[in-house]
Formats: sequence, structure tokens, C-alpha cells
Amino acid sequence: MKEIRWIIKHGKRHIPLILVALFGSLIESLSTAGITLLVKKVVDDVFILKNTETLFFISASLVGLALTMQLGFFISSYSVNAMGEGIIADLREKIFNKLLHVPYSFFIKHPAGDLMSRISNDLSLLKQIINEHLPKLVRDPLIAIALISVLIYRDIALTLILFVTLPLLIYMVKYFGSKKGKHTKLAQEKSSEVMQIFSQTIHGSENIRVFSFQERLLDTFKRFNKQVKKFSLKMIAYMLGNTALNYVFGYVIVAGVFLYGGYRIIEGHITAGDFLSYLTALFMIQVPITNSQKAIMNIKASLPLITRIDFLLNLEEERGGSRIFKGIKEKIVFKNVYVRIDGKTLLREINLEIKKGEKIGIVGHTGSGKSTLVKLLPRLISYEGRIEVDGADLCEFSLNSLRGKIAFASQDIFLFNDTIRNNLLIIKPDATEKELFNALNLALCEFVFRLKDGIDTIIGEKGLTLSGGERQRLAVARLFLRDPDIVILDEVTSALDSETERKLLKNIFETFKDKTLLIVAHRFSNIQDCDRIIVMKGGKIVQEGRIETLQMEDGEFRKIFRDV
Repeated sequence: MKEIRWIIKHGKRHIPLILVALFGSLIESLSTAGITLLVKKVVDDVFILKNTETLFFISASLVGLALTMQLGFFISSYSVNAMGEGIIADLREKIFNKLLHVPYSFFIKHPAGDLMSRISNDLSLLKQIINEHLPKLVRDPLIAIALISVLIYRDIALTLILFVTLPLLIYMVKYFGSKKGKHTKLAQEKSSEVMQIFSQTIHGSENIRVFSFQERLLDTFKRFNKQVKKFSLKMIAYMLGNTALNYVFGYVIVAGVFLYGGYRIIEGHITAGDFLSYLTALFMIQVPITNSQKAIMNIKASLPLITRIDFLLNLEEERGGSRIFKGIKEKIVFKNVYVRIDGKTLLREINLEIKKGEKIGIVGHTGSGKSTLVKLLPRLISYEGRIEVDGADLCEFSLNSLRGKIAFASQDIFLFNDTIRNNLLIIKPDATEKELFNALNLALCEFVFRLKDGIDTIIGEKGLTLSGGERQRLAVARLFLRDPDIVILDEVTSALDSETERKLLKNIFETFKDKTLLIVAHRFSNIQDCDRIIVMKGGKIVQEGRIETLQMEDGEFRKIFRDV
């Protein structure tokens, strides 16, 4: 079974626990077999021969075997559960590590709700399957083998007849397992869509209320939620149907054995003790066989979960080169660069030269490709064509060294649910108190010093306890903690008033006067001190030049800033 192979593959470092579990299962199975063998002595030596000494011996043996059996059960179950917890912890860590290193474009293509469902729901279900059913698959087959040995020992002819029923059991496992797996997959897919709606509702709560979108969103949620319920109920129906058939099948077999065994006792071929010992083993074997079958069925049904988790584990990671990026000596050159994502062309025919220390303003209407263009330098987005830094292709540089020389502040502000201090220290973990306060002052974050806990104030998820302008200034403060070679600002002053914006830009231009600076902006005030302006439309550069020249030309720049 490839599902078992997959679990073992990801549990290699926990193999010693499996060996301990097998040891515990061996103890439990031998103890269980011993109990069935004692039944013959109880009937033949105690009930029939009235032997008192045997009675005490059997009673003591029964207690000893029961204690040993439960000890084996504990060792086996705990070891497999410990392995299961270890596997899930390892998978969680691997997925988190993978998401830290996949290309940025991956998150453009895949909704957060679907990813959260895979990480949360799928791993929880897999954990449940491993912890509930893997112990049974390790323990119960050994118990079944021990009891089958007793059956063969007591009556080999009858036992061989019972083996004829095995193909039917195998068919039931295959049929119910595939049906349950199919509806598990459908339920998980619809659960992902439900999680996506939850995620969008949480992040878009303000707009949902302003647009009175609650009822329509609720209708959509109800539709998907109903489908989750439908597929989950079908999954449960197949699981319970399998259990019911197992028990019916088991009792039919027991009835046949009663008939055959009773005849053998009447004919004098076996003693009553032999038959009751056989019957006890047969009754006891039904539970481990049923548990093994259910465990196999449930683990087989986990294939859709494994497939969805495997998708995350096998994501292609970002690839960088081996050269260390030490900064720009002369210039950056874009040569016929294209960006295509999911069949859509976002940038086309980008040919651009940026000199070291040059201040470049990038303007254009929404959707013109401005943000996409600046995300190419830190290699957040894959591209076709060539981008050279002093003649060397950008792809030749290691990602860490390249990004370590770039200070990037985007319109999508990223803040942890943590203190202001820790949100700054992600840029420079060893920053001194003086450096932190200097960065806050340069970013005009005077509001920090008015907070009750100051720099150690916890700002909430995505910094929601702060205003939009405060979040933007805090994001800019990070830039001043880094010694970059390239500074990229993507609409970082959109929430600021004109006076605060003017002072902040002045600090940025003065602090990074020798650095290469790229500013994406809609406001004229953001770009008026730039050396050169790039004008974009439809993913292309349609104009380029000094601001005074562009103001004189009848082109896209004048359309954008017609009232300036």
C-alpha cells in the first residue's frame, strides 16, 4: 500500500518506535493466545474433572496474562502514537519551511484559505488516521496471527474452510476503502473552499459591512457548507456500512462453526474444552481482524489527504546562484524582459538602464505593471529575458546576498502580531537601542513614544491597532535599519498627509542619497525630486525621461498628472 509506504517514508527517524511497538504487540498477541488456550483446561480439567489445584493455577495464570496483555497494549499503542505525533510535527515543520522558500508567485496563484485548509484540516485528519488506525495495523494483525495459530492447532480442517472467506473480506476492504477515499477527497476540497470564505471574511470584514455583502456571502457559504456535509455523510455511510457488514459476516461464520463444532463433539472427535477453546479464539479474532480491515480501509482512504499534503511538500523552491552580490558598481540593465503568470502577460518588452545612485520614479495607472517591475530586482517574481548588474545576470547571485542589499517597502505592509521592537528587529536582529530610535525618528514615528508601552507595545495582527499612516511609517522605519545598495518604495506614503509625506521623503532622499532608489507612486509629490521618470502602460514602458521633459510632451505622463 503506497499510503503505508508514504507514512513510513516520512517516519524514518521514528523507526525505533515501530520496533518497540512490534515488541509490545508480540507480548499482547502471545498473551491473548495464552488466554484462549487456558479455556480447554477450564472446561476439561475444572468443570468436568473438578480439579481444585488447576482452578487456582488457571485463575492466577489468567490474571498474569491479562496484565501482560495490557502492558503489551500500552507499549504498542503509545509507541505508534508517539511516532504519529512525531510524523505530524515533522510534516508541519517541513511544510512551514517549504512555504518560506517557495517563489512569491506561488502565493499569487493559491488562495490563503486553501493553503490553511491543507495545513490545518488535512494534517489534523492525517494525525487522526495515524493515531487511531496505525496502532491497530501494527498490533491487531499480530494478535490475529496468534489466534489463527490457536485455531489451526485446535482444528486445522475447520480453519482452512474459514480461509475461503478471505477473498470476500479483501473485496470489502477495497470497495469501501475506495468509496470512503473518494468522498473524503471531495469533502476536503469543499472544506478548503469553506476555509477560503472564512479567510476572506476575516480579512475583508470592513468592506463586507460597508457593501452590505453579508447575505450574498452567507448564501455562498451555505452552498459550500452543504456540500461538505453531503460528502462527509456519504463518507460516514460507507464507513458504517463496512462495519455493519463485517459484524454480520462474522456472526454468519460463528453460526457455521457452532453447527460444525457441535456435530464434532456429538461424534466424539473433539472434547468440549477443545471446541470452547476454538470458539473463544474465533470470537476474539473477530475484533483484531475487523480492526485491521477498518485500519487498512481508513489508511487507504487517506490517499487524497496524502496527495494534498504531498503537493505542499514537493513545491519547487526558489533557486538562486552562487555569486555573492556586493552592490552595484555601474548600472542595472533590463534586456527584453517579460513576465507571464498563469498565461497572463504582466510585463512585456522591458528595456531599461538604471545607473548606480540614480533616483527613478515609476508611474502609471493601476494595473500598468509598476509593482511587478520593481519586484523583479529582489527576484520575487520569475521573468523571461535578462536583467544584468554590471554585466552579470541577476540569476547568478545568491538570493540571500541579493536581498540583503535591497531595502523594500511595499503597499502590502507586513507586520507581526508582536511588539514594535520585534517588528523592527526582523530587519536587523542585533540593532542597538540607539539605532532603533534613530530609525523611528527618521520615519516620523513619534506616535510610538506616546504609546503606554512605547517601543514594546504589541500592535496586533497586521498592526491593526495602528492607523494606516502609522503602519506605513513603521514599515519605512525598517529601511533605515538596513545599509542597502538598492531602495525600493512601492506606494509607501499613500496614507500620509502631504506635510508628513514631504518630511518623510526628505529623510529618505537624504539618508539614501548615494543609493539607487526606485519609487513607485501615483502622487506627483513622490517623484518630483527623482532624476528620471519611467511611465508604464499595459505592462510596457511608454515614456522615459526627466520630469520637466515629460511635462512638455503630449503623452501618458500628462494624462496621469493633467492637473499638476
